[in-house]
Amino acid sequence: MNNGPQLNELTQTFTTRDSLGVEGVAASMAAAICPIINTVTPRPFYWAFLCWIYYDFYMNEPNIKRDYQSFDRYFLKKQDYFFVLSQLLADNPDRERMAGVEKASTNKNNNTSGFYEFDSSYFKSRFGGMQYYNSGLFTMGLVNFKHSQSFPNLTGYGEKLAKDFERIIKDTEYYSKYRLSDKSIPKNVLIEYGNKINIGLKGFDDCKVMLREHLLEKHEGNQRNESWDYALFLHNDYNIVLSDYSFARETLYNKFSPRGGNETYPVELGNIIKKWEMVIARQYFAASLEIMWKYMLSILNSPKTKEKWIEDGLNDSIFDFELNDCLETIIENDYYDYKSFEEIIKKSYGNKIKGVENNLCYGIRMLISLYNRLSDREDYNKDDEMFLKMGDYVSLYSLIDLFNKSKKKKIGDILAYIIDKWIIVHHYETAIVKMVAGRDGFYYKLVDGYYFKNEEYEYSFDMPGIRFLQLTKAMIDLDIIKVSD
Repeated sequence: MNNGPQLNELTQTFTTRDSLGVEGVAASMAAAICPIINTVTPRPFYWAFLCWIYYDFYMNEPNIKRDYQSFDRYFLKKQDYFFVLSQLLADNPDRERMAGVEKASTNKNNNTSGFYEFDSSYFKSRFGGMQYYNSGLFTMGLVNFKHSQSFPNLTGYGEKLAKDFERIIKDTEYYSKYRLSDKSIPKNVLIEYGNKINIGLKGFDDCKVMLREHLLEKHEGNQRNESWDYALFLHNDYNIVLSDYSFARETLYNKFSPRGGNETYPVELGNIIKKWEMVIARQYFAASLEIMWKYMLSILNSPKTKEKWIEDGLNDSIFDFELNDCLETIIENDYYDYKSFEEIIKKSYGNKIKGVENNLCYGIRMLISLYNRLSDREDYNKDDEMFLKMGDYVSLYSLIDLFNKSKKKKIGDILAYIIDKWIIVHHYETAIVKMVAGRDGFYYKLVDGYYFKNEEYEYSFDMPGIRFLQLTKAMIDLDIIKVSD
C-alpha cells in the first residue's frame, strides 16, 4: 500500500449521533407539522414559568444588566432550582421530564439542617431545565426583541400569562420572603411552595386557557395546528393516547394509511395523517440504512478499497433471494408490516453484532416495503411530494425514483449502489460536516483509497423519539385530552 495523506485523522471529541446523516430529516418533517412542542419540550408549565421569571426579573432586579448572562446567573437558575427542590420536598408525584432532579435530589438527601441554599451547579446549560423552551416563547409571541435590544421584552400576551402565573404563587412564603433574597430557605417554606406550584399546572386554570390559545392557533391568524386535531381525534374516536414510541409508530404508520390499516377518519384529517405516516416512514428508511451500515462496519476487519469492501459485504451476507435476480422478481409482493419492521429493528440495534450477516437482506427488504407503501400514491399532492424529497439525494423520493428506474437491474447491483452512495459516501460527507464543527464522527479512516475501521468505537443505533407523544402530553396538561389519574 502506498503512503498518502490521512484525510480524517482527528483529535476532537467523538460523536456517535446520526453517523449517516439520515436521522434528522424525520425530525425536520415533524417540526413542520407539529411546531413549538418537540421531544424536549413536552410540559407547557415551563412556558408559563419562564414568562413569569422574565416578568419578575424586569420588575424586581433594576440594578442588574439586562442580558442573558445576568438573567441566567442571578435569577433564572435560582428560581428553577428552588422549583425542582420544592417538588422533591413536597413529594409531588408528577415529575415527568422535570430537569435538574438528580443534583437537587442529592442535596435534599444530604441536607441535615432543614435549611436550603441555592446550588448553581445543579444544571450547567443556560436556562437550566428550560433551555429548550425559550424559543417557543418567541414562536408563540409571548416575548420579542425591540429594535436593537439584545435581551427580549415580554409582549402584552406574555405579561398577562406571567401575571396569571404569579397570582397563584404570590401567597406562598417563598414568594413573599425568599425568592429575591439570598437567605437559606426553611424546608417547610419549600414544601408549601411545592404544594402550590407544579409541573402539571394543576390549579393554574387561566394559564392553561392562554397556553391553549397560543399553542393551538397562531395569533397572526394562520391555520390551526392540525396535529392537535389528529391527537384529539385519536383520543375521542378511538380512545388512543400515544405514550409509547413503538405504539406510536404502529398507529401513525399503520392504522390510518390508505395502504396500512382500514380505520376510518374524517376527510379533513387526511393531509396530516399522510404527513405523520411519512415521518414514520422516514424513520424506518433511516433504520434500514443504519442496519446495513452496522453490518458493513462489522466486516471492515482489515484495510480495504471501497470496491473490495462492498464486494465482501455482498458475498458474506445471507440473503433469501439471489443477488443476480432482477429487482422486479421480489418487489411486487414484498411488504413488511409494522410488526416486521419492529422485529428487525429489535434484532439489529445496539452494540450486538451477532446475526448481522442478515442485515443487508433485512435492509433491502425494508426499503422495498417502504417503496411499495409510498410509490404510486394517488392521494399525494405537491406538498406531499416536497415532504418526500426532504433529505436531498438520500430521501424517500430518491428511493422511489431509484426503484422505479431499476426494476430490471440485478438486486446485487442496486444494493452495491445503496451501500456506496447512501451509506459509505454519505457517512463521509456527514462526518466532514461534523469535523468542521469540531467533532469527530468518522467510523472509518480513509488513507490513500483504503478504508480502516475505527476500532475505538462500536457502532450502534436506536429508533428516535416522536414528538407526537410530547404533543399528547402537553394536551393532557392543558386539559384538552382528559385521562383518568
